[in-house]
This record gives sequence, structure tokens and C-alpha cells, in this order.
Amino acid sequence: MDWEAALVAASCVLFVQMGLSEAVQKTLRVHLRILSCPKCLTFWSVLAWNLAHGTPVVVSVAASFLLSYAATWAALILDGLSVLYNRLYETITETDDTSKEAAPGPDDQASGSDEVPKM
Repeated sequence: MDWEAALVAASCVLFVQMGLSEAVQKTLRVHLRILSCPKCLTFWSVLAWNLAHGTPVVVSVAASFLLSYAATWAALILDGLSVLYNRLYETITETDDTSKEAAPGPDDQASGSDEVPKM
């Protein structure tokens, strides 16, 4: 395996995980399973890359399988990081909406209240 094949694999995983695959398919109005699966896209892309650059067939196939297996784990890690990011983002951007609802200000009037406002 060479460095370029690993970069092809990383590019395939990011292409699918970032939603670019879905956007391209939607724009072109086609649906290809190979473009929706990081494992499949990595396998075929790495195989084509290696064969186009004169790598022996056995080495190309082995590298394609190994990198597609690694792509599965890379996609899983990216999914986990995405969940972690979303939780962190929600925590950081949380507003004080609950405190505003609990303690109405002087301009807020409770509708349907039985109490008479004090003057």
C-alpha cells in the first residue's frame, strides 16, 4: 500500500460522511449504492487507483480489502465524533429559555389568571 492509496481511501470516507455523495446523487438525479457506502466506494476506488498505477493485481486487491476495512472503522469513528460534537454544540449554545419562562417579567401578564394585579 502506498500513501496515495491511503489518501484515496480517506477521501472516499469523507466524501460519503460529509454528505457530498448524497448531494451529488441528488443533483444528478441518480442513486448508486457504491457512492453511498464508504466501504464499497473505498474498495473500488483504491482498486482502480492501484491498477491504473501499475500495482500487481494481488497487491491491489489486498490493499483494497484492507483499506475498505479501515474505512469502515474510520466511518464509525467519524460518526462517534459527530455525535460528540452535536452534544457539545447543544451544551454550548443552550440558552436561558427555561429561566425566562419560569420567572415572567413585569411586562408579562398571565392570561386567565384569577389574581388581581397589585398597584
